[in-house]
Amino acid sequence: MATGGHVKALLNLGLHDPNIIGRPNVVTTLMEDTSGPWMEHFAHKEARDQQGQFMADAYLSLIKGRTIIAEAPTGLGKTAASLASALAAMKQSENVKKILFLTGRQSQHKIVIDTVRKLNENRKDHPNVAIVDLIGRESMCGKLTIDRQCFCEEGVSEKARGGRRSQLKRWILEWPRHVEETVKNGRIEGTCPYMCCIEAAREAEIIVMDYNHVFVESVSDSSLPSMSIDVGSSIVIVDEAHNLPDRIKMGLEMRLTSKTVKAARFELEEHQETLARDGASPEVLEETSSVLGWMRRVENGIIDWMGENREGLEGGDDSDALVEAGELLNVFKTAWESSLSKAKWNAGYTMMRRTLEQVKVEGEDEEEGGETFCSRFLSFMDTLVRFEKSEAMAIVFDILGEEGRVTSCLLDPSVVSSGIISNSIGSIFMSGTLHPTSMYADLFGVFSDSSIERSYTSPFPEDQRPILISSDVTTKFTSRGEGNLNRIRGHIARVLDESPGNVAIFLPSYNMLNELVDQVTWVPASFRIKVETNEMNKQDVSGILRDLNDEQINTVLVAVMGGRFSEGVDYSGGVLSSAITVGLPLAPPSSRHTATVEYFSKRFGREKGWRYSSAQPAVNSVLQAIGRPIRKKEDRAILVVLENRFFNRSYSRLLPDGLTTIPSADSDMTGRLTRRFFARYP
Repeated sequence: MATGGHVKALLNLGLHDPNIIGRPNVVTTLMEDTSGPWMEHFAHKEARDQQGQFMADAYLSLIKGRTIIAEAPTGLGKTAASLASALAAMKQSENVKKILFLTGRQSQHKIVIDTVRKLNENRKDHPNVAIVDLIGRESMCGKLTIDRQCFCEEGVSEKARGGRRSQLKRWILEWPRHVEETVKNGRIEGTCPYMCCIEAAREAEIIVMDYNHVFVESVSDSSLPSMSIDVGSSIVIVDEAHNLPDRIKMGLEMRLTSKTVKAARFELEEHQETLARDGASPEVLEETSSVLGWMRRVENGIIDWMGENREGLEGGDDSDALVEAGELLNVFKTAWESSLSKAKWNAGYTMMRRTLEQVKVEGEDEEEGGETFCSRFLSFMDTLVRFEKSEAMAIVFDILGEEGRVTSCLLDPSVVSSGIISNSIGSIFMSGTLHPTSMYADLFGVFSDSSIERSYTSPFPEDQRPILISSDVTTKFTSRGEGNLNRIRGHIARVLDESPGNVAIFLPSYNMLNELVDQVTWVPASFRIKVETNEMNKQDVSGILRDLNDEQINTVLVAVMGGRFSEGVDYSGGVLSSAITVGLPLAPPSSRHTATVEYFSKRFGREKGWRYSSAQPAVNSVLQAIGRPIRKKEDRAILVVLENRFFNRSYSRLLPDGLTTIPSADSDMTGRLTRRFFARYP
């Protein structure tokens, strides 16, 4: 991909040894020279600390068509560094058409746009970098119809619509625009901001969007072609990449109930009536009739099958059970084979897909594609067929209300991500908690000969973010009780007593959260308490964040790890004086979790099976939560981990190397250490 000259120049600078490619976390000489080709595309005058090292590593990886997996802490400047490396690599090859910056955080969209603005401002003698900021259609267009149409251009003629879209598209490409600005201007111009961004993306160099556009097939199959994006000619940057495995698994999580099948059958009946009214050919009508008959038999078969499985669960201790994909698929096959059709199952399956794909909601937007019950049913059936013989997919049956439910559960995200990554021209996966990088290399399905792994140190002083670990409390199930809970409250109370500002407390689950706040006498009168609930929306979250910025009274925020407040929220301006985590958010027992442990144990060995499926994700959730207060070099906070299992080597070895921790024997010691810290850093 790159010219040999640039690679040679990098090696001559003493920055890299080509023999280390594929060997993880090899420490090279810290770069002082700023003459690398990435600096031309860097939004700032100088690279700080290990930011320059990250750019050099990423650039060298990209020009060799490889993947870099980077554990890069907050404060390193990942956004500016990754963009500079990608733009420099793009300049070196005509094969690179797009840079896809993927993030699940809307706040990160703003940082990317601001970074490109700064870059354009600093390079007056260069053409502006064209970038498009794209979020979900609901957020851009407001209320949608049931078939996912917006009202942005209601009553606008086709000619006027084309002119308005063209004008807004040019405006988007002229200068980096925040999506909020595009939405506002779209409403002023009377055109659809979402579709204008789709059209602008065809001409842009960088598109900022959600992971789903690339890593979820049901989205990418329509989204990427509409923007003329080919991953094979794109550099992919994944921010907060520790979230990607779960997002990929969610993308293939399909659910089926008897009500879904019934609703799909109703849609197909309406479709048949429409075909007859519109004068469809006898062949089409006959085919539709055959599929409809099959759907009716499937509906009855599913009701019987779920009834049998529900009887198997009722009266037992388990709330769900694993079922064989082939067993459920046989319900569909049997329904087809009992029909009068002479077609075998494979031919019949092709006919079903063709027929169900034609079922549309009246007035559906051709650019977007509205989801019907038929499309949901088809997606589930496709998943069953695709993974019938694969151990990477578990099928779980549970009881929902009075009926049964079946859920497809992808166990291994690399089934999806590996091919996408290898198809891209190069990729950057980065996060402050991408730990260990070797685990994520396995989860993403990248290989040592096509990737490098790097861990960079935090630019923040350690003495401004000490980590206390208590030795007298735990959330381990066998040790729970009123005494343990009161000791947890005691630690928290002492931190609150000694903290000069807001404090955030993160727990493993809503059940434990509710136990903690069942009585709040441990909260000093100088604090108001705000509690996260699973019903909160964006407006509720924003309201609590505003409360944290109220200097008149301190707030104690009680939330859950992995929830709305533990990541994806910007606690800027040092609004948190302290962060406390309670316990380890280990996955609760379930058929899905059992299948995950068994799958990874079989693939990577027993130790990694436990680590990948249970222990490391829980530890990383703790690390993510305690990292919330420190966003800039001047921030300071005391970080308290209330879990004595971190003194057990099984868990302590899962922490990043070089992490300094201080043991606390009891709540009095926690209080003294907190007081001493804030006396030094008031």
